[in-house]
Amino acid sequence: MERTKRQDEILDTALHLLANGGVKNLTMKHIAESIGVSEPAVYRHFKNKAEIVKGIIEKFDQNIILQNEGIEFIWNFVEGRIVQVSAAPVLAKVIFAEELFAGESEVEDMLFSMMHKHRDLLFKHLVIAQNNGDICQNIPVDALFRIIIGPVRLLVKQWGMSNYAFDIKVKGRELLESLQTILKK
Repeated sequence: MERTKRQDEILDTALHLLANGGVKNLTMKHIAESIGVSEPAVYRHFKNKAEIVKGIIEKFDQNIILQNEGIEFIWNFVEGRIVQVSAAPVLAKVIFAEELFAGESEVEDMLFSMMHKHRDLLFKHLVIAQNNGDICQNIPVDALFRIIIGPVRLLVKQWGMSNYAFDIKVKGRELLESLQTILKK
């Protein structure tokens, strides 16, 4: 979806509001006040809060299509997540914080859908990597997925909760190299 400059501004503002107060802080009124426009001006760009949250999720999900396949795709995917949150630190406080959206069924469904899309994509490339002999073949693909994504989620979460107290790119590189060592054939 092609977005306007104002829509991106609204999404960035919404992301900050979510990170600094959860869903209850994300209102059209708060968005409008934060960017200095009227509420109707926000509604001209997004129908409702769910559409804004969907836009945030889509923004996180963008650039997921990578050129490589197999093991290179997997490592690029992991590195891409780290680079993405380092470029937009507030993502670290929101994107893996499903609890922020508890009770917001439409948003929970969107997050669940994105999570499964990424899982399916990684499953495909994990199978390719196993078939190519690039990673352990005796570990089930779903376990490999959790072995890779679990630490990435934890690293991002720790970084956000620590108020960005460490260099996530350095720690992300260490994590990636460790995963590569652990999963070698």
